[in-house]
Amino acid sequence: MSLAKEVMGGGFSAGQAIALGGGYAAVTAAGSAQGDAASLTASNCVVASADGTKGAILTCGVGDSQTVFNNSGSTLKVYGQTGTAIAVPGTGLGSANASYAHTTYAVCTYQRITSTQYIVTKSA
Repeated sequence: MSLAKEVMGGGFSAGQAIALGGGYAAVTAAGSAQGDAASLTASNCVVASADGTKGAILTCGVGDSQTVFNNSGSTLKVYGQTGTAIAVPGTGLGSANASYAHTTYAVCTYQRITSTQYIVTKSA
């Protein structure tokens, strides 16, 4: 993705250029299921307070992605939107409405590739 200053060189305003780079949100993990997980409200999120049971839910549309950093000492449950599945690296495409175990202090980018499927790119 281009830096905001590069996009501004193409004629975009500073506000438009920054928006193209994606927003940021600090999120506190919540709930224990897909229906009560904390909403990931920006394209770049840092999630705190995961404890192995709390979670967060992706909000991106088809073709979009969200990058999430789990800033917790425990696993974060990440859910796709209702009816979607998150591919689990090394094991397969995942099951609809199941959570993905986002490990401690890791960065994952979740890309929604179809109306029912996300793929994950995970840091080491």
